[in-house]
Amino acid sequence: MLSSPPPSQSPYPEIPPASSVRDYLTVVFKHQKLFLTFFLSVLVVVTAVTFILPATYEVTASIMVKKSRAEIPLAPKESNQLIINQVTREDVNSEIEILKSRSLLETTLQEFEAAGVIPEEGWFSNLKSTVRASLGGRALTRLDKMVLELQENLEVQNVRSTNVIEVSYRSSDPEWATLLVQALTEQYLERRAFVHQPAQAVPFFEEQTTKARERLAEAEDALDQYVASAGLTVVEGPDDVDPLAPEKQEILEQLGDLQGRLSATEAEIEKRRQMVIALGSSLEKEPERLSSANRFNLDPATEEIETSLVALQLERDALIQDFKPDNSRIRDLDAQIALAEARLEEIQTQRGGINRTEISPVHQDLKSQLLSAKAQLAGARAEHAALQELVDRYLAVISDLGNKSLVLTRLRREAKAAEDTYLLYRKKHEEARISVAMNEQQIVDVAIAQPAQIPLKPVAPKKRLNLVLAVIVGILGGLGLTFLAEHFDHTFTTGEEVEKRLGIPLLASIPEHS
Repeated sequence: MLSSPPPSQSPYPEIPPASSVRDYLTVVFKHQKLFLTFFLSVLVVVTAVTFILPATYEVTASIMVKKSRAEIPLAPKESNQLIINQVTREDVNSEIEILKSRSLLETTLQEFEAAGVIPEEGWFSNLKSTVRASLGGRALTRLDKMVLELQENLEVQNVRSTNVIEVSYRSSDPEWATLLVQALTEQYLERRAFVHQPAQAVPFFEEQTTKARERLAEAEDALDQYVASAGLTVVEGPDDVDPLAPEKQEILEQLGDLQGRLSATEAEIEKRRQMVIALGSSLEKEPERLSSANRFNLDPATEEIETSLVALQLERDALIQDFKPDNSRIRDLDAQIALAEARLEEIQTQRGGINRTEISPVHQDLKSQLLSAKAQLAGARAEHAALQELVDRYLAVISDLGNKSLVLTRLRREAKAAEDTYLLYRKKHEEARISVAMNEQQIVDVAIAQPAQIPLKPVAPKKRLNLVLAVIVGILGGLGLTFLAEHFDHTFTTGEEVEKRLGIPLLASIPEHS
């Protein structure tokens, strides 16, 4: 019994599918009308649009942001170095925002509107206004429409890795676009000058300068009054130098000399004191009178005159060490000594001599030396007291000069601070005035690197590129449509298709003759 093959299997050997360039070309030629229709349609439409659309011109201006001069700080801060910071990305972005601000665009367009040079509205703008009004939108004025158009077609961007800002505007009217970009950059310079350096800085610093001048005058008057009232001699010099240093140095030199003399006087007092002690001890051991074989008969009055004469001579010896012989006190003592000697001689002449004791010359000499030593000790002590008084007085002067120096230094520091503040405010006022004047003349730290110029050729449409793209799109699109149509086409046109689709060998084919 014969078995039939399963229905899912063909009784003919399976022919593996194969594809070649001929097969693809066969598909293209099979649907050549569709391919040509799509290709020509794309080419005609793109060509028509390219040559019908009006030419678009792009006007570009370049603005370079730099730090050619420092901004005037509102804080009165002095510096010996010019602070010129590097331009940061934030600085450039700030300038871009100023350029794109609505107020700047409106101001620029208002100037054109006042001059009557704004172009007429196009059909597309009117169409958008009509659609917006029909949808319940707010009715826009002509200026509002121009602002919207300017915002749409204006491009402000930072050139990569530079401090340059590029302002671009596209329009079908190159002359209008050039005028608009030129006016926009000029208006930007004026707006930037107002934003970055307000004019209020000048009256502010002027007011502060006036107040600083008044404080300086008050500080100088206080200093002059104190110097006059204290009777000081101020020597000008650096701030870190004591203004009373010369006067202090002179007082200190005199004080050093006095202290040296005081020390010498103290040593002299000690020496005289020891001498007085030694003479007193020797005097106590020596008898006052000695026995004599032949001696005038002396009475107590004679002894009193002799004692007074010795005392006067000792006092004269003490004074002669400190004063000259023509001193009045020494002359008085000489007169008294002369009278005492004359009286003593008169008494000795009248009285006869008797045998009795006489004054010991050694005792008398020791007594004389003791009196002289005591007088010298008293003089040394008096000199020490006078020197000590002078030293105390000079120390008080030094202390007073120290206190005056502190007050004077404080007053001078206040006057110097007031002067520095006044000079600083005056400098800042002048800098602010110059800055405002420079801003009024548009001398700012941005520059028009490339002004707007009428473009030589349009940037759109790009005819060659559009035609090339139309050809490429037409070919690729036509091929895609062709193979898509082939995918949905179930008819056989060649024997190879029969073998591929059915998997059976083709024995013969009869061509169709027209």
